[in-house]
Amino acid sequence: MSYDRYLKELEEEFSVIRDRVWGVSNGFSNGFYLHGPPGISKTFTVVNFLVDKSIPHEHVQGQLTGSALFDVIEENPDGVIVLDDVSAILGDPKAVQILLAALGSPPDGSRIRKVPYRTARGTRVVDFTGGVILITNLTLDEHHNGVIAALKSRVDVQEFDPTPEQVEALIFKIAMEGPAGVAAEEAVTVAEFLVLECRRRGTRLTVRLFVDHALRDYRMWKAGGLENDWTVLVRATVAKEFVPQRRAVRGMPTGDQVATDRRSVPAIRRGFPTLEQRRRVWQEQKEAARGGSATDH
Repeated sequence: MSYDRYLKELEEEFSVIRDRVWGVSNGFSNGFYLHGPPGISKTFTVVNFLVDKSIPHEHVQGQLTGSALFDVIEENPDGVIVLDDVSAILGDPKAVQILLAALGSPPDGSRIRKVPYRTARGTRVVDFTGGVILITNLTLDEHHNGVIAALKSRVDVQEFDPTPEQVEALIFKIAMEGPAGVAAEEAVTVAEFLVLECRRRGTRLTVRLFVDHALRDYRMWKAGGLENDWTVLVRATVAKEFVPQRRAVRGMPTGDQVATDRRSVPAIRRGFPTLEQRRRVWQEQKEAARGGSATDH
């Protein structure tokens, strides 16, 4: 199966994300709000671009209170602040007010935004000239906060929700580069099995599931000492982290489907010991390819 078309589509989306990040880091925009499903390289794309371009930044993950957010801004008054998983922040009225101040446009046309934080002991103010990048799984409208509309007008907003075909293409691209200390041929084998298992279960395939889980399970198995084969661990991980497909897999061109079938056979043999199991999985995969078992959610 040729993934060139899907990789080209993905690269176009990645390039827009990089341009938005560049705009924030060079003062053309005060903020960028990037949202989409988890595990699809949103954070990696943003942070990797900043690192590659040697752009000073502060990457903050997890929950932040209003006071903690102000501390981050105070410590990085002219840098790029990347706030990862901002759901909790946007649910805190104080944090939202701080963000609004940091993302505002001064009436005098300058880059200096006064960001205040008031406490019982007085008011602290930061002259902020940097930018803020917010990464989350939710759209702005899903935060159910009355002041979110004001935030929306102050940032560039982009959704990143690649198709199942695009995610699969990206995973095989990563595999062929030999990631995380795993030889390319072995990583492709892991990718083949993971894709097959996700199709069989109707589970949404993600880059995180491949890099952080399936490859990890394979490395554990290669290290020796495990009671189970790596395929058992991957199958258990997929079952535990089940997330249904957000949309159906599009029908593949005939040539692509034939190539996929050929690649699936070794993975089915490795992962399913009996002939009956192999026939059942093969049939499930054929139905999924025709759109018979993948549904919109």
